[in-house]
Amino acid sequence: MTVVSTKGRDGEAEEAYLFRNNHSFSPEVESVYRLFTAIIPCVTGVGCLYQAAAAARDMRNYPPPGSMLAIDGCGMHVQTAGSGSPTVVLEAGLGGMSSAWAWIQAETAKFSRVISYDRAGLGWSEMAIAPKTARLAVDRLRAILQYTEAFPPYILVGHSMGGLLIRVFADLFPDEVAGMVQVDAAHPDMHMRSAAIDRHMRTGFRVLRAVPLLVQLGYIRLTGFFNAWTEGLPPQQAAETKAFLSSFRHLRTTRDESLAWESVCAEVRDTGTLGNIPLAVVTACHAVLPGHPEMQEELVALSRDSIHITVRGANHVTLITQREHAQSVVEAIRIVVDRGMSQWHRKKKRHALTG
Repeated sequence: MTVVSTKGRDGEAEEAYLFRNNHSFSPEVESVYRLFTAIIPCVTGVGCLYQAAAAARDMRNYPPPGSMLAIDGCGMHVQTAGSGSPTVVLEAGLGGMSSAWAWIQAETAKFSRVISYDRAGLGWSEMAIAPKTARLAVDRLRAILQYTEAFPPYILVGHSMGGLLIRVFADLFPDEVAGMVQVDAAHPDMHMRSAAIDRHMRTGFRVLRAVPLLVQLGYIRLTGFFNAWTEGLPPQQAAETKAFLSSFRHLRTTRDESLAWESVCAEVRDTGTLGNIPLAVVTACHAVLPGHPEMQEELVALSRDSIHITVRGANHVTLITQREHAQSVVEAIRIVVDRGMSQWHRKKKRHALTG
């Protein structure tokens, strides 16, 4: 295991993490005043009309930039870039979408084939009636990879909750995985072992339960409730993400994913370690909740061939949305691609000699 730590001017390792004082979830709006002024159009019905008109405009202005595939009776949106092997697979966090990978996908495409997609009900992908489980998400993703002829080996990259899903993928199909990158990824026990994380998640999930109604009233769009989650992205992708973060379908699915959190974590607890599969854990160091650094170290221990990269100044969201921080994720992917393919070729050579 290699740990890449932040160094001070004297060359000694510094404490990299800057912890949050407030452990509750709170929206990062431009002005708190907007949270109150937006109530008036909502209660008068004007907000509903505004939401309906704006949602229709968004559908016209932001058509799917990728391909729509019929997977298990559900239209799934997929974006591919680059060429060659391996295939880097990008799995977004809770309520995330393919546009949020803009910086990372574009840079990764310079040295590998790379695929991002929207889970069912998120972004441009259609709703699915089936319950939200990690196994079903993995099966759909694998079907997408087969449909697009994106053959193994795969380098799996997961942000936040996406880190949980790719662990299930690697456990189910270990012979197809050559490496993994966990990007400020969730730990299946984090809400049980850290009171601060538990409080943050409980308050956030409580907000999400009310969000579908608030979307229909126009409140989410009028306040720019989730706009901070788009800051730093290229203009086109920022506009796309902002549109869907005011979309009823997208945010209802985000709520549904939050309701499935416990069951998804239970699925991940049943998975094993990665053995010798190369792993990079990339951790944001700004606005961190107590307990998070220790559990990131536990993720590093999932593989005997691992590296830990801490990114100062980045928080959980800007680690992928701001270009300078996203570059650290790209470098982690590059390291894992190199290590993973080297190991993959050695394994294939051994099989050829013994087969």
